[in-house]
Amino acid sequence: MKWIGAVICFLISVAVGWSAGKNEKARTRQCEAFVEFFVYIHNQVSYFLAPTKLMYKNFHNEILEKTGFLDALCAHEKDEVYFDAWSRALADCRDSLNLSEAQYEIVRAFGTGIGKTNEELQLKHLEYYTKAMRTETEKQKQQMKKNIKLYRTLGFAVGAAILILVI
Repeated sequence: MKWIGAVICFLISVAVGWSAGKNEKARTRQCEAFVEFFVYIHNQVSYFLAPTKLMYKNFHNEILEKTGFLDALCAHEKDEVYFDAWSRALADCRDSLNLSEAQYEIVRAFGTGIGKTNEELQLKHLEYYTKAMRTETEKQKQQMKKNIKLYRTLGFAVGAAILILVI
């Protein structure tokens, strides 16, 4: 019976290490998805001058759709009084986003400049935050590589230690 408990503890520790690695991958994929979305919005503003309420409508990204962010963003396009849909959508989906505080702040700040100034200032604002998110995504990729190894090693090591102590 002691062996079964030890093996279960070992497997749980390894699973926790793998799960933490999956969270790092999910964070990286969400960062990349937001960069793609930022570029799309930049193009909408610079080439098409799409109305703010409608510019998000044709963008599709599986990762952002799973978080519910795109649906929340488009939910208010038929409202008569238009408010800051970006901030509301971001707040509504905060629990489903795996972003760090710095990444979340970049996404939040990106939305604050959409449709609030003239085209030139908007484009500068969008370019700045797109560049900032790209930088943050590169940092996240480097951190992910390091952390996945760390989490897996720690999960295995803790599991092995528990296994040895129980036996």
